[in-house]
Amino acid sequence: MGDGRVPEGCAGLVGGPEPDGQAAAAILARLEALDPYSARDAAGEEIEPGSPLASMDRHFAASRSVSSLLRQSLAAAMDNLQALRRLLFVEDGSGGVFYRLNSHAPYSLVRTVIECGTTVLWALQPEEGRERIRRSLVLVARDVFNAASFWDAYLEELRPELHPEAQASFEGLRHEVNEAARAAGLPPIFTRKAEGRWGYATKNRTQTAILKDLRADGGVPAELIYIWQFCSGYSHGLEWATGKPGSYPGPFSGQGGGPARTGAKDGRPDRILAGSGNEREAAAGMEQLRRASDAACDLIPRAWELYDLRRRVWPLL
Repeated sequence: MGDGRVPEGCAGLVGGPEPDGQAAAAILARLEALDPYSARDAAGEEIEPGSPLASMDRHFAASRSVSSLLRQSLAAAMDNLQALRRLLFVEDGSGGVFYRLNSHAPYSLVRTVIECGTTVLWALQPEEGRERIRRSLVLVARDVFNAASFWDAYLEELRPELHPEAQASFEGLRHEVNEAARAAGLPPIFTRKAEGRWGYATKNRTQTAILKDLRADGGVPAELIYIWQFCSGYSHGLEWATGKPGSYPGPFSGQGGGPARTGAKDGRPDRILAGSGNEREAAAGMEQLRRASDAACDLIPRAWELYDLRRRVWPLL
């Protein structure tokens, strides 16, 4: 455009003097700093024989390996970061970069990045090999359980002729996971309930449990679980997250505010969530999104570095 006008559909110039423009510049800088990770393809990178991750993979068939699940998590995290960048920013022909204001969609993307990044950290962070094996079993079992739940219902209703074969296949996968647990000296992951249906016999299978584990271990900032929950509220279109005036009592109608984090330059808490009045209005823009996206971006280098550490026999010097 080159004439200083804001393109249609955009809200302002990245790096402009207004607070949203400054926050947009900060988000874009974080996303650009992660470009080297976006350029990687974990699927084509070797899991070195004798590495911790290779040891984890030995407990499963190749199609059910934990390295395959973690590569998928890394790919999904980077895809969603790229989608966030394309959603928020528009570059015109003259080189100017403008930002869009979106109320809900960016938080869905940030939420997925947090989920995928913390899954990798949770699986690979323990120094004890036995605990890494246990967590990898949980992740494989979670994938099998969710796949079985979907295909069982779908095929039974819409493709009944394929249902018996699928049931037998998933039955075998559950036994395979339990056998891997037995061979590692661990309790079974799946159990058959009284009515004949399968269920979990283990904990730590939900995203909430993963975040709580990482928080208890000191592996992530204490407020990350609240940022994730906040992003989930936005992604589901819930009013409590957006802070719509009059929706709920408490922080959205009085003088209170959302959970706070320390580390502001002046030593005062740096608020993550919207409070009330002017604070809520300001938080509805790019600054609030910056704080959420920072939490997601912080996870990416750590997840990749830990993945590299565990997939190699010796760390790079």
